[in-house]
Amino acid sequence: MTTFAQLLCGWAMVNLESSGTGVGVVARSGNWPPALGSTTRELGSLVSWEGAPAAADALALEFTLTRGLAVAVLKTPSNARPGTCVAHLVAGERGTLDGATALSLYDSGLFRTSVEDPGYPTDRWDAVPDSFGHNASLAAAADAYLDLDWLPALLGYTLAHLAGRGPGVQLRVEHGTDALAMLRALYGILPRNTLRALTFCTTATPSADCAIVTVTRDSKDAPTGERRIVTPGDRGDESDPFVQLGRQIVGHRQAGATLPESLGTAQEIGIWCYRRHLRALGPDELDDDHLAEVIGDPELNADWFQDPAVAARAVRLAIGNPSVARSLAGLELRPGVRETFEKVLIDRVMNDTRDRTRLLEVARQLGVDLTEALVTAARRRLESGHGQLTAADAAVVWPSVHTDWITGSPKRRQVVAGYLSRHRALREHAIGARDRALVHRALRVEVDDHGVPTGSSHLLRTAMYANLGIVAQVAVDVACDGRDRYALEQILTCAPPDRLSALIAECVRYPALDARDLMKALTLSRSDPAELVAALTPAWRELRRSLGLPEPIEALVVLDADDSVTDEIPRGRLSRKGFGRRNGRDWSTTDLSALLRSPDEPIDVDEARETLSAALHSDLEYVVTRLVSRTKSPDGAAVLQRVLAVVSPEQLPGLVTACARQWDMTPATLLPALAALDLEPAELADTLAGGWPWVRTRLDLPPAIAALLALDAAAARPWAAREPETRRGWQFWR
Repeated sequence: MTTFAQLLCGWAMVNLESSGTGVGVVARSGNWPPALGSTTRELGSLVSWEGAPAAADALALEFTLTRGLAVAVLKTPSNARPGTCVAHLVAGERGTLDGATALSLYDSGLFRTSVEDPGYPTDRWDAVPDSFGHNASLAAAADAYLDLDWLPALLGYTLAHLAGRGPGVQLRVEHGTDALAMLRALYGILPRNTLRALTFCTTATPSADCAIVTVTRDSKDAPTGERRIVTPGDRGDESDPFVQLGRQIVGHRQAGATLPESLGTAQEIGIWCYRRHLRALGPDELDDDHLAEVIGDPELNADWFQDPAVAARAVRLAIGNPSVARSLAGLELRPGVRETFEKVLIDRVMNDTRDRTRLLEVARQLGVDLTEALVTAARRRLESGHGQLTAADAAVVWPSVHTDWITGSPKRRQVVAGYLSRHRALREHAIGARDRALVHRALRVEVDDHGVPTGSSHLLRTAMYANLGIVAQVAVDVACDGRDRYALEQILTCAPPDRLSALIAECVRYPALDARDLMKALTLSRSDPAELVAALTPAWRELRRSLGLPEPIEALVVLDADDSVTDEIPRGRLSRKGFGRRNGRDWSTTDLSALLRSPDEPIDVDEARETLSAALHSDLEYVVTRLVSRTKSPDGAAVLQRVLAVVSPEQLPGLVTACARQWDMTPATLLPALAALDLEPAELADTLAGGWPWVRTRLDLPPAIAALLALDAAAARPWAAREPETRRGWQFWR
């Protein structure tokens, strides 16, 4: 048990300070703190009665904080030596010894008023046990004085001084015992934590520096400095907010509400009074801020929430304010009140999807299990179609929806498909299923959903890593049904760069998808040549079949991003020199006409080659014009094929280039005739190289991809062994 040190000082024949007669310390406990001193000189004003001599019935009870310690002192006039006093000091640690302890010591009669004792002087006086935790007389005194006018003023002025908002207090009474009665009322109402640092004295001297001093009818000297005066019968300054606070405290005490001992400051007391005032109002009279203030009151009784309307407002506030939620969680809920909160929470789950995460957190803090309510609410929203399922709702109902799809009839599957159409949150789970039909349905619904930009769908992007084949199937489906001409483009736009080429390769596997449409959609989603080449290369063997090229030429066509820079087609005019003498002979257009007659008519190959060589050398433009005109007839392709077979190898590339430059000479006519020559890949590539820039622009391809087409003999597949000398296997008759 904690004990307090004590010391007794007064006039005696013998004391601890000397062997002579006089005022001195006559008794001291062994634990007396040296910091306070042990002689009258060192103790100073603690053991002396300052001012004029006191009346015989005077007393001075003081509580002060000095030299790091708390000291309670009772001074009474000495009967042995007029003009001197007996001072009994009790000392202890701050926070342990306070003004309430000093009053309790006085009321219990432990203070000595005389130094007459056969055991004195002694320095082994017993310490005072700390048995003054609660003094019922203080509370009784407070209850006895609740109706007196001066009490609110005393409470208010004292709180103002402790808060640093006002000067000290002066009690004006008839006798010091009247001041003690006032102090008992003060300490009986205000929490001890609030008054730990409050000092007082039931006398007044010019040098008194206590927070509360007393002026009686016998006082000869008045204290200096500004002080608030409290006197019986005086209400004080009723406009002072602290006096008003004191009146509220008295009013709550009269209503049976005692200030909690945990309150330590005037501000905390003000908050407590404010909350008590709010609690006195009906919940309907409180706005949300005031209701939150009431809920935060630690003294609030949980029965306040028996009304479902009040509980519903409290839950709503708790969802938006974590501090309110913590206050509700700290309440001791009786079964009836807990049931009210449970009904409110379930009703909110069933009818409101907002702030679901916070709602569940509040329910957890209140100890309410909403698992069953969540399932019921989610299922109701799913089947009624009213409102969108949240992610939490979807997670709750997905197991049953998945079971319906797997085990249900076709009609039941149509119902599940409708769920997927209305609730995107369900698609999050569906794309991870093992059932390919279910994944396909979810992705198709995602693509068809006008409320979701397909090009940025994270569901579609996720599926490209887990179910790329199904994504490709969906892409082919939407491209073929023609309902959304941009759907395929959007799917390709959504594809991550590292999955685009694989997606295109998967799409190409479906014959129903036009490769040209696929390449066109790609150019609408990508523009960089390098990206286009990277995306098309894995599937290029299949894609180039859609170009309609003869097989030998098709085998030469590759993608080259570097070749796309050659966008400008060379311009120029074909040479025209006029027919002249060649090899010692004169030639005319009649000789050329014979070569362009029906392919079924036999010709002399050597003579035809001579004629054609001379014509090409003399007037290439004329030859190409006649040749283009001739190809418009039904047998024109065969004539072109015979001409290409007859022309010399040195002149063949020039003739092919000239023909390719003619708009009326289509690739469908020129390329089969060239392929029929059965040239080696390298020779074929060289022959066609000059006219390729014109040919590739007329292959019915998007310009961005046509510009990427290049000829590469190394890319040609090995052909089966052929008969020697079959390169120009045409047999003509002389």
